[in-house]
Amino acid sequence: MTATALHHPSFRSAAPLRGLARWWQGLAAARRLAAEQRELMALGQHQLNDLGIGHSELPHVLRGEQD
Repeated sequence: MTATALHHPSFRSAAPLRGLARWWQGLAAARRLAAEQRELMALGQHQLNDLGIGHSELPHVLRGEQD
């Protein structure tokens, strides 16, 4: 085995790392979404009025439903 073979993984050996990276990115995206939802739920009525929505509409907005 050459020294360069130790530093350059083959396509097959890198595949599980890519899968792990995709899993980690999905987890990070879910955490960001949850944090954004918590921030939106914490807004006061005056701030929600500025956005053009009310507290009663937040569950629909967070689920992505449209009328």
